[in-house]
Amino acid sequence: MTTASLSSSNAPGPIQRHIRLLSACVSDHEARVREVLSEEPWSSPADRDALRQALVKVATKGSLKLLRLLLEHGADVHPRRENELAPLFKAAEAGHLPVVAELLAHGADPNWRGRNGQTALFPACVRGHDAVVRALLDGGADPDGGRNEKGKPGDKDGKTPLLFLASEKRGRWSVKTVRLLLQRDIDMDPKDSLGRTPLHWTAKNGYLDFASALLSGEFGKRADVNAPQNRGKTALHLAAEHNQVDFVELLLGHGACPDAASDGRWTPLHNASEKGHHVIVKKLLAAGANVNAELSNRMTPLHWAAFNGHEEVVRLLLERPETNLSVKDQFERTALLCAAERYHKELVHLLSPARAADRLSEEAREASKQFRATVVDFGDFQERKFLKGDVREKKKQLVFKPTVYELLYGWEDTEKKKPKVPILTKNVKWEPHFRWIHLPANNIAWVETLLAKSFVEGGFRDVEGFKALEKSFDQEHRGAFAHDTFMRSHCRRVPSRRTENGDLSLGVVTEQTTDINGQASQAGAESIITDTSENSTVKADTRKKGKSEQIAERHPTSAKRKKGDPGNPPGTKEAKLGIRQPSFASTAAFRQLVNNGKMVLFMPFLHYETHEERLKMSETIRKARKGGLLPQNASRDELLVHAYIDQLHPRRTLDQFLYHGIDTTHRDNDQVVWRYCDKHGFEPKKVFMVDQLWMWILGGDTVVTCFPQRWDQPKQDPLNVVDGIVEETNAKTRPPIQSVYDLALLITGRAAGMFDRHRFDEQQYQFLDMFESSIGNVTDKESQLFRKFHKASQRSTQWLERHRHGSDNDNIEHEFSDDLLNIHQETQLLAEIKDIQDELNILCNILDSQIIVLEDFQKGIVEELSLEGSRKTTDAVVKDIKRRFEEQQRMIWVHRNDIERMNNQAAGISHGLTNLLDLKQKHSNALEARFAREQAISAAKQGQTIMVFTIVTIVFLPMSFIASFFSINFADWGDGLTIGYGSKYMFGIGLAISFVFVAMAFLVHDISDAWKALIRGTRTYADCLSRKTQSLPSENATPPDAVSLRTLRTIKPGTAGAASTTAYRWAAEDMDWKRRGLEGPDGGYSRLSRDRDRYGHARFGGMSPLRYGGRKLSIGSGRGTPWARPSLDGRRGVSEDLERGRVL
Repeated sequence: MTTASLSSSNAPGPIQRHIRLLSACVSDHEARVREVLSEEPWSSPADRDALRQALVKVATKGSLKLLRLLLEHGADVHPRRENELAPLFKAAEAGHLPVVAELLAHGADPNWRGRNGQTALFPACVRGHDAVVRALLDGGADPDGGRNEKGKPGDKDGKTPLLFLASEKRGRWSVKTVRLLLQRDIDMDPKDSLGRTPLHWTAKNGYLDFASALLSGEFGKRADVNAPQNRGKTALHLAAEHNQVDFVELLLGHGACPDAASDGRWTPLHNASEKGHHVIVKKLLAAGANVNAELSNRMTPLHWAAFNGHEEVVRLLLERPETNLSVKDQFERTALLCAAERYHKELVHLLSPARAADRLSEEAREASKQFRATVVDFGDFQERKFLKGDVREKKKQLVFKPTVYELLYGWEDTEKKKPKVPILTKNVKWEPHFRWIHLPANNIAWVETLLAKSFVEGGFRDVEGFKALEKSFDQEHRGAFAHDTFMRSHCRRVPSRRTENGDLSLGVVTEQTTDINGQASQAGAESIITDTSENSTVKADTRKKGKSEQIAERHPTSAKRKKGDPGNPPGTKEAKLGIRQPSFASTAAFRQLVNNGKMVLFMPFLHYETHEERLKMSETIRKARKGGLLPQNASRDELLVHAYIDQLHPRRTLDQFLYHGIDTTHRDNDQVVWRYCDKHGFEPKKVFMVDQLWMWILGGDTVVTCFPQRWDQPKQDPLNVVDGIVEETNAKTRPPIQSVYDLALLITGRAAGMFDRHRFDEQQYQFLDMFESSIGNVTDKESQLFRKFHKASQRSTQWLERHRHGSDNDNIEHEFSDDLLNIHQETQLLAEIKDIQDELNILCNILDSQIIVLEDFQKGIVEELSLEGSRKTTDAVVKDIKRRFEEQQRMIWVHRNDIERMNNQAAGISHGLTNLLDLKQKHSNALEARFAREQAISAAKQGQTIMVFTIVTIVFLPMSFIASFFSINFADWGDGLTIGYGSKYMFGIGLAISFVFVAMAFLVHDISDAWKALIRGTRTYADCLSRKTQSLPSENATPPDAVSLRTLRTIKPGTAGAASTTAYRWAAEDMDWKRRGLEGPDGGYSRLSRDRDRYGHARFGGMSPLRYGGRKLSIGSGRGTPWARPSLDGRRGVSEDLERGRVL
């Protein structure tokens, strides 16, 4: 309602009066208010509404007199409509303490909630009206801001006065206001819709005094310093994120957890590192925050600091010795790569592992200093050797052996970032064409440091290429044993990165012929002149060279010899030495490919170790894995194992290579090579070992290899791989090494052919010959054992002949029986040949792995060389590469065929030994059968002898009894017995009794069977008679057999009443024959003749209890079909023939 409307004279009288009252209250005109109130009674509802509105106006103005006047006239202190405000609320908001006190005295509700859910305590606190706040609290105001319909405290957003103060911008309130609230029974950790507590908001807004009051516990309560919000953030997260240094100190001082994790596992250190708040990072680290804490995407605080370029934070994190620089996030990025992606140059150099020498343990530092790497540079160097006269030859290779520490961690000038041993050739002062770097151990820590150093030296632009190189370590296999750590056979090509200035000219390239002694040269020589300077007077060739032309320059084809006299013309050697053509690696086209394609190769190869040194290595590894102490005066190998036990891939035996998941200690001590050396007295005894060749080709100028050396590597080792490769690069009998691919082919060829039997003349290094000799030895022993078996078989035959004729010789028997029954030598040889087969199969597996890897390696090189351009210029180079690979493959297949041949020979020997054991077993079985037969005959004879003694005993025992009876001096005998009288009774009775019992001794089994049959037949006959008597029919009744026969004949065949048509017919016929057999005296004969007709032979019928041919006979059968039980079975008493369809 506008002012114009209020002063309208057209309004009704009551409304006019209401308007005047409100106007007087607003203007604070006491006299006019009294005048208006005294005009008429204010009793109507409209009047009461006007008084209530006027009371709100007066409360807002703070006029205590007018307030009391209105209250005297019945003004209500409670609002009645939703759009109205309580007078107490407006008075508290304005800070009018007397008005507030008066309203409270008149019953105003201190917990009245407005439309926003706030009580009068909210505005009083926000505006800093401490006296009003105290009055409200004393008047019963809820310090938590009242309760809504659901019983929850706070306003509609869930904020209590305490939370509301913390979340709003600082106004006129002070910490005294907060203390007034804290003195009451208040919730210290209420949460709003975001889940934030007052402590969260104070941390966000920086209200340090407010937070101090919350955490002081002065009034018996303390806020939860680690309370999380909805997303898990604590107050420390917010303070660290918003760079509240003092607040962080306060929270940490009151026990805040520095490693509290929110959603995504963010810690306060992550928040501070991401924002670059180095002071807070320092305080968090001092409080023990986990510097390697990982987010759900595996990013650490170092990742975020490097990604956002916060150098001071990175330095603080690197000061912690436990900081792990090798952690990778889910995008396979280390902190180094995060800095490289944003091209933070200083941070890249700072995070390079090559700068982390101070983070190495003492053992690792000492091991790195004692092991020496091999660095070979290839090119045309200024150092000259004068051969004769003016003839000069440039040196092609430079070989030096820095320590691994110097190679990886050595710096000449840290500030200028100048390493002692550069990785890339562009940083070498003598500018080699390409470089080979070899590390003497399969140590992942060393390799990762070297690759990172090369990445940094190359300008850290090819991030994806470097990530691909690091991802190659995913081929690592780790298990429970030390020998279960190895790289799977693998070869991969990393495609080249397109350079940003790909259209740049490769420089001036011209071709000219060289005239020797005023004549044309015999072979055309290319002279490549490169000049890209601005003052060059040579006209530049602006045409872009194709990749095929670059390859052709890199691998020039040899010119055909022109016609003429054989031999070189005079001065050819001196001319060639004086104007030696530079290799392709020195050209601008080659330098253009320096940072291009990369290749990775992991391949197993064979080497050897002495048995004693292998035992030392195994024992050192065992102690290091158990955390044993490093011995005093430890060797460099012991230092290496103890320092890098988790990153080191140790050498493996043949059995450890194949059976990497089991303990092979026993198998390792019984290798074929070791047995051969032990047998022939070769010292020291040797064993086959499986090493790993790791190789990286970095662009076109660097080859990096890793493979282990022997334990306590001697200086003079004829099978030293590194020395062999260096010697072969200097060999005059082979073409010179022109590129990194030539060098890579040389290295793989040397590794794949390390056990070539034709390379050395010393027998103790001819490992394949050792296998062949061992197989031959087993073959010879197998032949001897077969001949021995043959002789033993002959002796057994002779013994049997003599034994048959009664001329036994126990010594001969024992001799041949021992030879036939003893299989110890055969089983020993069989175990030996199985070991040989097993190791030959392992060698085949290694060679197969080499073949597969080298095929992939060939494809990768061919793909790298087959760039855009004419195939005519690239085919020649690719053809040469393929030819060299075919030579390597052919050499490997030669060895593999030899191993396969020996394996087949060993399989034949194993089969022969198995057959020999089988023959011995069969021969032993035959002898045992013969001996058993003879023992059976002997037992029969003994049985007959026992029978004789039994008969004699039976005969004489009765007579002895009678004679003893007659010898008793009875009075009845009178004067004595005569011989005739005694003999009559003694022999008569004794012989009679003896005859009976002798007959029973011979017929005891027949008597037993007859007795059982008699009892069974008697019981069956008695049962049949009993049944027949009980079932006699009446005069008019049908006989049972007739009923049964009629019933059977009326049953339809094939129904449930009959099993089948055939069974039905034979059942009826059997019932008929049965009936007739029982009715007449000739029933048994009839049955017999009936059975003869059916079966073709006589069968007993009727009640016969006898046995026929060992089979119990029964009455009736169905067409030769045997039934469940015999018909005369006493246990059942009733035949089950014909499926219980017949009653006997």
